[in-house]
Amino acid sequence: MEIIQLQNIKKHYGEKVVFQDVNLNISAGFFTVLRGESGAGKSTLLNLIGGLEMPTSGQIIVDGKDVGNLTAKDRTNFYRHEIGIIFQGSYLQPQFTLLENITLPGVFAGMPEAERKTRAEQLAQMLGISDNLKYLPKEVSGGQAERACIARALLLSPKIILADEPTSNLDEDNAKTVLEILNYVRQQMGVTIIIASHSRDVLEFATQVVTVRGGIVTSELSNTAAMQDNQKATNDVQRTI
Repeated sequence: MEIIQLQNIKKHYGEKVVFQDVNLNISAGFFTVLRGESGAGKSTLLNLIGGLEMPTSGQIIVDGKDVGNLTAKDRTNFYRHEIGIIFQGSYLQPQFTLLENITLPGVFAGMPEAERKTRAEQLAQMLGISDNLKYLPKEVSGGQAERACIARALLLSPKIILADEPTSNLDEDNAKTVLEILNYVRQQMGVTIIIASHSRDVLEFATQVVTVRGGIVTSELSNTAAMQDNQKATNDVQRTI
């Protein structure tokens, strides 16, 4: 089942054409990697999928809904519950603890305080950062901060996670762990993962590779992750966290 459909998408900034007649389908439960040189439009494509930007023309269908037909208020509410976003560079509010950062989407969504705290603690337990919830972002490692970003993105139980260069500020070991965790989330929760990344390591987990080059978007399925033994991957990440 296709959870994301981009149909005849055009995106212009004034006279600058970023995309012209882009068509892209992403199936539910995929680990989709967006590849391309800096400035090719990976982040713009991610923003279009996530509703942070609207296309100049064309249709974006998310989980069966044409988001262009929604009012601005309904579109915001729809994306808030449908998609979780992991911003580049472990973007956490520096004045808030990890727990407060993780629960922020619940505050904006009107989730009761007790419910969002319980949900955050459950996610922190799953991601191995329960002992760090009381600390500020500057008081934890980059890997722990990135796990908090993943927990925040999962708070409202979205069907899709978008991540823009989630490992760019991490060393090799932590980067691999973050990717393993995202793949674990995909396998255990059925969440569709879409990552824009320069890293070649991410290709190990890809079920679909989308290449962005010169305003043209091409897609191919990858056998690398599709042929992996899911139980082995689950065991590996459980040992890691």
